[in-house]
Amino acid sequence: MEKSEQERGGEEQGGENRMKLIDEVIKDENRIGIIGDGAEVTWAPVILIEGKEKNIGTEELVLINNLNGNKILAVCRRGYGRNPGLSKERYSPGRAYARVGELPSPSRESFDFDLSVIGEITGDGIRQNKLIIAPRSEVYMFKDKNPFELMNVDMQNEIGYYKDHKEWKVPALVEYIPYHIGVFCTTGWGKTSLVRHKIVPLLTKAGYSVLIFDWKGDDYVPYAKKEGYNVFEANKISEEISEILLKEVDKEEKYEILAEELLKEIRIASKGARVVDASKKAIKEALKKCLKDNKEKGKDLKECLADEASSLLQNYYPQPEKYKGILENSIKEVSEDFFDKFLKYTEGAKQEKDFIERIKEGKIGVVDLSGREKDEKLKIFLNIAKFLRYKMDVKKEEIGVALIIDEAPQYCPHKPEGLEKETTNIISDLCALGRSYKLPVVLISQGMSGEIGINAAVRRNINTWFIGKIHPLDREEAKKLLPHVDLDFLQSLDVGHFYFFGNMSPSPVPLLIRFEIDERSE
Repeated sequence: MEKSEQERGGEEQGGENRMKLIDEVIKDENRIGIIGDGAEVTWAPVILIEGKEKNIGTEELVLINNLNGNKILAVCRRGYGRNPGLSKERYSPGRAYARVGELPSPSRESFDFDLSVIGEITGDGIRQNKLIIAPRSEVYMFKDKNPFELMNVDMQNEIGYYKDHKEWKVPALVEYIPYHIGVFCTTGWGKTSLVRHKIVPLLTKAGYSVLIFDWKGDDYVPYAKKEGYNVFEANKISEEISEILLKEVDKEEKYEILAEELLKEIRIASKGARVVDASKKAIKEALKKCLKDNKEKGKDLKECLADEASSLLQNYYPQPEKYKGILENSIKEVSEDFFDKFLKYTEGAKQEKDFIERIKEGKIGVVDLSGREKDEKLKIFLNIAKFLRYKMDVKKEEIGVALIIDEAPQYCPHKPEGLEKETTNIISDLCALGRSYKLPVVLISQGMSGEIGINAAVRRNINTWFIGKIHPLDREEAKKLLPHVDLDFLQSLDVGHFYFFGNMSPSPVPLLIRFEIDERSE
């Protein structure tokens, strides 16, 4: 679509402002160093001018006035202090001075940083740099100028501020929210605060409602109650969703869902895949027969299903004698209340407002999963997730709700077992569908991979990352994701500091962001 004259004028003015900002930065008082030998297109060493090592630190943003003809925005990564007179490889007068407690001469001393290139600065913003960075090119610091104003992005959608510069707000590209987000750091280092105070407000500002799964019930539930948001009682909302879903699907799919729900409650589920599959088919056929008889009480439905399913098992399993009694008794052990719900699911009209509409009305909702065994928590999550998948995959409805899954390894661990396999698979499904139907998933975890992390199939769906202080077991994974970041520095990050990178970041390389921690809410 052709841009209006006003839009073109605004862009031209923005380009002029960016060029003016560059001119204000490239001044002698801002000069900190010279590019050294071995510079490349995406990386360069800078030798600091004497005394500037006291003014510039790791992760500082700098501007390179490339002698090859362009201006480049870069970030200081690993720093080095060098003095050949103190080399450990050979003996020297400098080492002799040090041995007797005297200070050696600083005449051959130098300090330098590795620079990681963010991109070439143009009138239209930042783009990929394609020119080799020339040795002898001068490097400048920004001081009071905000380098993010060079990026030509909406500065209103901020996710925190850069490093120690509170006035340098870091923008996020909200159009990439549906590509999913991961938040990772050790316990107590600010994951929950980042989500509550930065990510949730960003999601709502971008037009999303938010549904949070609080595994322990003490990270988000108190916050939601304090702010007046909806707190959903897990069992109640799970039952409501089952009722809504079963009234929308056709009869054949309804029997399939009911059979799956009953299987989760009975002992036969542990007898192997073939037995479970045969039992499911038998229960499904039994449901068709028992529900035709218009049972009015759960007790009657239970007795009918126990008799019919055990008899029908022989149609689906070659040696049913061993399991007929187990199936019959397992069904009889399930509470009558469960079967009362079955009858409720198969009759009556759909509720006036479904679950999604209620979340959207309140903007933010929290599912309180506390006070339950793990399998019960996973069943509740599965029920809600299946409903969302049905809305997207079958009904082709745009959701407009972001899911925040705290304690993500509980749902999709490195090596899932039992119900974890189902929750892992359905999270992968939600991620795949969510990109098209506006259902972003935010995964929060102490670890990224391995025993403390999340499943690799789920992790591959994350396209925006927030990584704080990492667990020692995650060093190798961090090395892959943050190849130019000093891992020892990463492992010693202060509370509330995160590396931000991926699709939502305005930079192709990680940015160190932070935010103010509200200690009263921790």
